[in-house]
Amino acid sequence: MIEKGQADAVRAELPSLMTNFQNNPGVMYLQAVLTTDGTEAAKLYQNIVDNFPKSEWGDDALYKLYQYYYSIGLYKTANQKLAQLKEEYPFSAYATEKNTVVEEKQAAKEKPAVMKSKGTVPKFATNFTVQVGAFSTLQNAGELKAKFEKEGYPSNIFTMVSHGKKLHKVWVGEFQSYEEARRFTTEIKNKFNLTSIVVSR
Repeated sequence: MIEKGQADAVRAELPSLMTNFQNNPGVMYLQAVLTTDGTEAAKLYQNIVDNFPKSEWGDDALYKLYQYYYSIGLYKTANQKLAQLKEEYPFSAYATEKNTVVEEKQAAKEKPAVMKSKGTVPKFATNFTVQVGAFSTLQNAGELKAKFEKEGYPSNIFTMVSHGKKLHKVWVGEFQSYEEARRFTTEIKNKFNLTSIVVSR
């Protein structure tokens, strides 16, 4: 529901879920996703990682922590969370997929962002995009992709297999820097009321 822009409806149900399913990592994860205070959200994600590491939300929570610490400039802590994710959840889509901004930042140090050759226009590497949804069915992903394309946003669907199941991710936009992409997530929130995340290409 959150992916489909119905965050307010989920938020309205959250108190009831928290009452009926106390100490449920899934409910904690929902609460964290809907929390606008990054520090408070990080505490909730950390609670899942510490107390429910074997739950299906363990790797998701750890990846959210990685994103949070990177976003506030604590790159060393972000790297630690990323290393923990890869060690404890080696088969997680977050661990096996190359979509980590810290790794991209390191790679950027090793190769120039602008590639030039004589007689051609400089080609800029587009390192980042914004993920606006992830669906188990291609039809739902296609509908969201079409919605953004109708509004003039370049979009594509990236399909991956995780734990034997296909996941169709909808990516919108191409950006050279993480900050550009992060600003775009605010535009998406304001215009479409969708929660999105920055991923590296």
